[in-house]
Amino acid sequence: MTKDLVEHIDRLIRQRPASEPALTPFRELALLMAEAKPGVEPVVLEKEVVRIKKNEGFPLFPREDLPLDLGAASALLKRFLEHLSSIDRNDRHGLKKALEKTEAADEWSMALFKAILSQDEKGLSLLAQDVDLDHKVLHFLGQTAMTPSIHALRDAVKASLDREAWDYGYCPLCGSQPDMAFFARTGRRYLHCGLCGEEWAFSRIRCPFCDNRDQESLGYFEAEGEEGFRVYFCRRCSRYIKTIDKKAFEEAAPMELENLATIHLDLLAGENNFR
Repeated sequence: MTKDLVEHIDRLIRQRPASEPALTPFRELALLMAEAKPGVEPVVLEKEVVRIKKNEGFPLFPREDLPLDLGAASALLKRFLEHLSSIDRNDRHGLKKALEKTEAADEWSMALFKAILSQDEKGLSLLAQDVDLDHKVLHFLGQTAMTPSIHALRDAVKASLDREAWDYGYCPLCGSQPDMAFFARTGRRYLHCGLCGEEWAFSRIRCPFCDNRDQESLGYFEAEGEEGFRVYFCRRCSRYIKTIDKKAFEEAAPMELENLATIHLDLLAGENNFR
């Protein structure tokens, strides 16, 4: 999978050179991710419990209780920090301080993972301040370090998920909000989980964040000259979601890469006062 990810990165950079600054650093992390071998504990999900959770709108797991191999994630985080602190970056000093924290005690990495999974923004900010790093950088590195374990869990429970029948604006696996959406070649809209990468069908005329279905307060805009990309927004909650129409592309990239390659759309959304 990671090999495919690297191939997609290389293809996107060739096709969209403007994405290179965002994708090249992630390519280096993806190569390190290929070496990660997270353990997967047997996950026993009773069919009746799964049925009840689906019917009542509960994800399979609360995100703060995901059964992940955080030991493997901690080891991968160290690899990330070793690599990034060895190259010429403006935040190199902070990365070195974070590396020292991870080498001194596993508790620091575990506190980072806990803050990310529990969406503790204050705790994450304190950890970032302690090592002189931007909290967004630390969040990205911590979540990416957990990604192999998260994907292993997703593969282990995929038989218990029904991506076509889940009708909520949050992930059926972990309950997280979507970070992107896409239109399949069939025309149906799918949301992409910002944490685990699960994808599920969702109504076209509907805000995934506040469930607004009023067409008058829902809309979208496009970046000039970029076919296949839209930013859908909701005036009621002022949220937005970047959306890709896969019919516009001969070969679509994984959504986590498209999220990185379309950072300019986040900037456009911010300029229009959407968050």
